[in-house]
Amino acid sequence: MATQRAAGSLESVARGSIEKTQSQGPPTGSPSIHLDALRGFAAFSVLLNHWRDAFFVDYRALPHHSFILTMAYLLAGLGRQWVIVFFVMSGYLVGGSVIKAVHSERWTWPGYLLSRLTRLYIVLLPALLLGGAMDWIGMHLPGTAVIYSGHSGMHALTANVHSTLTLPVLLGNAFFLQTTAFLAKVGHAAPPFGSNGSLWSLSNEFWYYMAFPPLVFLLARGRSWRMRMIYAFCLLAWGWFVGRDIVLLGIPWLTGVLIPFLPPIPSRRRWVRISAIALALAFLGGGLVLDKLLNSFSGDLVLGCTVALLIWVTMHCAISPVPPAYARIAQRAARSSYTLYLVHLPLLILLKASLHLPRAVPGWHNCLLCMGLLVVILLYAQLVYQIFEKHTDQVREWLKPYVLARKKA
Repeated sequence: MATQRAAGSLESVARGSIEKTQSQGPPTGSPSIHLDALRGFAAFSVLLNHWRDAFFVDYRALPHHSFILTMAYLLAGLGRQWVIVFFVMSGYLVGGSVIKAVHSERWTWPGYLLSRLTRLYIVLLPALLLGGAMDWIGMHLPGTAVIYSGHSGMHALTANVHSTLTLPVLLGNAFFLQTTAFLAKVGHAAPPFGSNGSLWSLSNEFWYYMAFPPLVFLLARGRSWRMRMIYAFCLLAWGWFVGRDIVLLGIPWLTGVLIPFLPPIPSRRRWVRISAIALALAFLGGGLVLDKLLNSFSGDLVLGCTVALLIWVTMHCAISPVPPAYARIAQRAARSSYTLYLVHLPLLILLKASLHLPRAVPGWHNCLLCMGLLVVILLYAQLVYQIFEKHTDQVREWLKPYVLARKKA
């Protein structure tokens, strides 16, 4: 972490790192396209995990195991791990923009909140309303009580939706209070709204956005000790409010912030670049599997480091031109990844409930049927993206005169 001329915990070492970060900026060209592909694939993998969970039995319940089946279950079993990938990429992009704005003395809370909240709310509010409507419809269909009561065997839906589809829970999710420790301490815990368990990570994301600027200011040069005490107190209060789990997962988020401060990779020779990329991908695969097996903070931290390693290598080594078709798909997948992540689960559960599809052993017939449902969910997410998220920049520009009017005056 750094600001102005300070990075990490050593301000005297940070000057060169800050200047290097300023000159680098976000990746462009081929590295940017590859990171777009990673973001889009991460969102699809979360959907794939919930899809497998909804329609197919767990791996241990299979009557036989083959290599192909094992690999398929492994690929479709890494839902939470891909959320960690999102956290690292968010730290890299959002954290880097904060440092750059502070260093160039263009930082303002109104401008920052406008940028972050329009990004979040343009999809969150439709996702809450659409998801709640789907849950309400599903609960009133005949023969769906087992699913919406949390007893279908799905790991992604163990709560009784009747108890989480309420106005207080809706408001809690709208203000990013789900899974925070404070509400649990006062006896009003806010779980994710309805069947949309994916909302848990959105709370993490928002509170990382809120905590990072004070952390940057705390470590900046030229701050009085009184201001440092205020920033430190704010961070302590933040940690008490959000709780241990959110704080710990903030460490993988911060690994993304550190990426621009790593030294460049000497990558003049093509075989060196290819070897570095292959090695980074292998480490990422190992990190994903390790985190799945450990299911602990240590696994999350190792995975965060492997994601940061891959992004760092991609920035310096993945510089060859890419096919235009790949670029278009990667960019579209990245732009709609937030929408896909946030809207897929309620529709998935509604389809499962309305069609009365049990969790079954994979076979040609049910695989083809469920793949068709997967396509339906992807098309639905693209439709929601076209209506809402695609217009984020326009909404932000429309709001800008109202939000920043006082500053201009």
